[in-house]
Amino acid sequence: MSTRRRFGTAFIAGIAALSLLTSCSGGASKSSSGSEEKLTFMMLGASQKSIEHIEKNVLPEFKKKTGVTVTLQTSDWGSAFQKYTTAAASKQMADVVSLGAIWTAPLADKGALLDLGPYMDKWADKDKIFPELLKDGQWDGKQYSIPYGFDLRVPVYRKDLLEKAGVDTTKLPTTWEEFHQVALKVRDAGICESPIFWGTDKSIGLQQGFAQLMMQNEAKYWKEDGTSNFSSPQAREALDFLVTSFKEGTADYHLVYSGSGARPLVSGQSAMGLGSRNDYYNAESTNPEVAKQLLIGPALVGPSASKGAAGAWINKLAIAKNSKNPDKAFEFISFLMEKDNLSAFDESYGVLPVRTDLAEASWLGETGLQLMALAKDAQSQPPHPGMMQFGGDINKLLDPAVRGSVGVDETLAAIDQKLNAFGH
Repeated sequence: MSTRRRFGTAFIAGIAALSLLTSCSGGASKSSSGSEEKLTFMMLGASQKSIEHIEKNVLPEFKKKTGVTVTLQTSDWGSAFQKYTTAAASKQMADVVSLGAIWTAPLADKGALLDLGPYMDKWADKDKIFPELLKDGQWDGKQYSIPYGFDLRVPVYRKDLLEKAGVDTTKLPTTWEEFHQVALKVRDAGICESPIFWGTDKSIGLQQGFAQLMMQNEAKYWKEDGTSNFSSPQAREALDFLVTSFKEGTADYHLVYSGSGARPLVSGQSAMGLGSRNDYYNAESTNPEVAKQLLIGPALVGPSASKGAAGAWINKLAIAKNSKNPDKAFEFISFLMEKDNLSAFDESYGVLPVRTDLAEASWLGETGLQLMALAKDAQSQPPHPGMMQFGGDINKLLDPAVRGSVGVDETLAAIDQKLNAFGH
């Protein structure tokens, strides 16, 4: 069965960053003649294909429909959050901005985003969005952003390497224990450097791998009183499972992905991990033959969980609170979110569609359809104003744990202390 992916990547930061601040006027405006309304739209991590689609199709059609000229701005993901906070402080954010998975709460808490509540009841396509994905744009009981596309982090395997280790690839793991047993077979076969790749990189990949294990075991980040819950039994099982893999040699902390070139699953350094459609894109761009060997597995169930979970990374659109014409800004979002427009946009951008009536879009291909089938098990990290900071903090605390220099309980207590110090 071919799992070759037929769509691009959503999170490539290959476009040179343009200014978020000085090139815009801080909101919709009229030209000097007073006859033309203008908006600015900031797109993050855009591919050349998605930029061309927006500039050649979306913006001209929107101007034809409304008379509003929208200027497209682009930036990489890595520097954008800090630029957003700086722009918000000086009221110079673009009218419409794209947001990363956990950005809504931190930016809304800083007063950077407009409450979209007044627009939601009148929005005709609201009920066409997967409810859980739409909910991810809420903070403190208010809707601050709207999802336009998402990615799922799910088990991904190298079929050829598993078969060399004697694994039956028609019966892929559904539980942590089954996943563990497959990793042991790969380790004992001695066919790759690190049987499991947990996402270790130069950023927060380890934290993201741990976050997925937390979801799979129904571990909650926060208690009902708002304090950190990382010392819970469910979170302890998640970290113990992660740490054990490094101790027993089914994972290797020396394997750190540089961010460029073939990913470990593609290079053959690993045979399994919690990946995404980006692994397929990476294979097609670096070693197309390997793309045929990648398999998507079922969502894994942790020992304390009742069902499997797939981690969802959801990209969204929001309106800057400083926008001088929020009505037209929301009209632009609504236009982009229309079925045909969003289908073409998501295809060009390389993300999975958030509309229920696009769940079987032909452009998804076999891999995309497999991922969409797992969307029912999708969970995202819980919103919190400190999430942008927490990722790096947790990643730093996890590193000595997987290296064996700090114990599991001590690590979880340190995470609790770090998160509680932020306030709740």
